[in-house]
This record gives sequence, structure tokens and C-alpha cells, in this order.
Amino acid sequence: MAGTDIEGGVSEVVSALLMVAVVVILAAIVASMVFGIGLPEEPKTVAVTAVRTGETITFTNYGGMDMDRVTEIRCWIGGVDPANDNFTLDARAGTSEKRTVSEPTRVVVVGTFVGNESWILLDKTV
Repeated sequence: MAGTDIEGGVSEVVSALLMVAVVVILAAIVASMVFGIGLPEEPKTVAVTAVRTGETITFTNYGGMDMDRVTEIRCWIGGVDPANDNFTLDARAGTSEKRTVSEPTRVVVVGTFVGNESWILLDKTV
């Protein structure tokens, strides 16, 4: 019978929509590669604390999953500035250093990892 196939154009519309979706997804992937938008880096897991007791600040390295990739841990008293007091904390888990500071101050601990990549491990006022 003529006129009984009323859904003949549906598959053509669906296939056109699917092709447009595939082209848009491919364009987004190519654009992210061209413009350098990559996946975010995983955070580094290293635990370093700074605790004040009276006028003494104790920096302690507790280690972490990424300790095997740490090349240096630098502690800054008063913020990250070459003029401020800074020292290197041993990159072995369980080590600690003490410094005497009379007033509350900002301390920053920066870890340098393999590949010369630096991450702030701690930034707080004690």
C-alpha cells in the first residue's frame, strides 16, 4: 500500500545528528591538543608540618606516597623571599628541624621533585 511507510525519514535524521555529534567531539579533542589544554597533574602526597611551641617552631617530615620522588624540601620562615631565613629539611620521613621565632610568622615549605618540579607542601602562619 502506498503511504504506509511514515517513519522512513527518521533514520536519516538520527544518522545526521550522530554525525554532527561525532564531528563536534573530534573537533574538541583536536582543539585541546592544538591549544595545549591537557589533563591536570596529580597532586603530590608528602606530609610536612610546622608546629609552634612557645618560641620554637618544629618542622617535621612525615613522608608520603611521593617521597621517593622528592629531591629537596626547603622551609622558609617569613615567606618565600631570599632575604628570609630558610633551610633544607632532610627528605627522609621522620626527620625534623627546630627554629626559634619570637612572634607569629608565616612559614612556607616547598618540595622539589624529580624533573625540577616544585610544589608548595605547607603555607600557614604559626
